[in-house]
Amino acid sequence: MSQPVIPFNELQKKLRSFKLSGMVDSLEIRLKEAGEDQISYSEFLGLLLEDFDFTFQPSIKKQEILEFATCHFLEKKANIVFIGQPGTGKIHLSVALSLQALGRGRTVLFTTVWDMINTLQQSRADYSYQKKIQTFLKPDLLILDELGYRSMAESTVEDFFEIVSKRYEKGLIIITSNRQIHQWDSVFVDKTLTTAVVDRLIYFLITPKKCTKLFSV
Repeated sequence: MSQPVIPFNELQKKLRSFKLSGMVDSLEIRLKEAGEDQISYSEFLGLLLEDFDFTFQPSIKKQEILEFATCHFLEKKANIVFIGQPGTGKIHLSVALSLQALGRGRTVLFTTVWDMINTLQQSRADYSYQKKIQTFLKPDLLILDELGYRSMAESTVEDFFEIVSKRYEKGLIIITSNRQIHQWDSVFVDKTLTTAVVDRLIYFLITPKKCTKLFSV
């Protein structure tokens, strides 16, 4: 069954909630151009990926990204990890894919790793932990930005693992990171915890039906 298409004003609200007002401006310009060219709204959403300069990042295969833009990865529960230094396009690609999901009526939550961790840590103090966890489990797609910019203490790694582990059964994740997978030991500190996180996020999903895709940008 086809998913309902989200209205443009709802896309605007979502982007503003992501604190990405610049993308809202781009969206409005693109929509105007789409109207002038008489293309469909669904085709318009695909144009947002065309804004990405694939020639600037030849390591990213355009056809692969466009395939993900069909949102088949949502059905396959295929996680995506974008790895690269600041300014290489990780956020652009993540947001473009999230718009594809939103445009098909899917729910999306965009947050930084540390905003999520801080929310969960604070919820322990007022005994709302289980309720807050649901915030990050309910969306069809969870986008976690900035993994690797700070190291995590054991308690924060456990919170991160809790989300990754439970979303294995609930929905998928797009993660952006400035560190290669083999450098995640310095993020999660404890090697055992690192292995547990990577296993849940990546290795357990490499099957014909569930496959994590890593992109270096």
